[in-house]
Amino acid sequence: MPYIAAWSGENHRTPAVVRHPSGRGIGFAGEMPYDRDADGVLWVRQSIAPGSGRALFPKVHVLRLRRAVSRMLCQVCGADTLEQDPERQLFVLKQVGQPVAEGELTTAAPVCPPCALIAVKHCPHLREHVAAWVERPLAWGVAGILYDPRTLLMVPGKDVVKVSYEDPALPWLLASRQVLSLQGCTAVDLKGLRVKAVAR
Repeated sequence: MPYIAAWSGENHRTPAVVRHPSGRGIGFAGEMPYDRDADGVLWVRQSIAPGSGRALFPKVHVLRLRRAVSRMLCQVCGADTLEQDPERQLFVLKQVGQPVAEGELTTAAPVCPPCALIAVKHCPHLREHVAAWVERPLAWGVAGILYDPRTLLMVPGKDVVKVSYEDPALPWLLASRQVLSLQGCTAVDLKGLRVKAVAR
């Protein structure tokens, strides 16, 4: 079972969205300190009970994905990919018709090479994939639901909007994903990894 997978027993418990007391952004009614990250971004609430109920594919657990992205943990096994290779991390993304580009934005966490082979075999989302070694996965911003500052209603359009940490709209976003900018990308063919993994 992937580390970032959501389970049916892990409910979203996001309270009503209200105007922050400062007037600059949104907050929760009864907001708790853990509702925001170190950058002051408001995050969706979700209970933590891995293994409770049944796995909900392809849904991910917001906090485990956030932890995997921020700490460079493998999204499949949860291992520290920096311990395995401190110089670069492996990212496997859904195929969009081109290789992973320099500066590409993603909400995906890295994967360790053995787990990458398992993921592309068993995850329908990654059957058609691209992969790259990334030297510098940099925190760029967050993705989530954007709220209108005047009405406090969700801004119509995309369900999930990416907002950089420098964007003035950031205080009006309810985050559900961290966004990385992939720098120092080298395309990799996972078939070659398979040969190396077998050769060890």
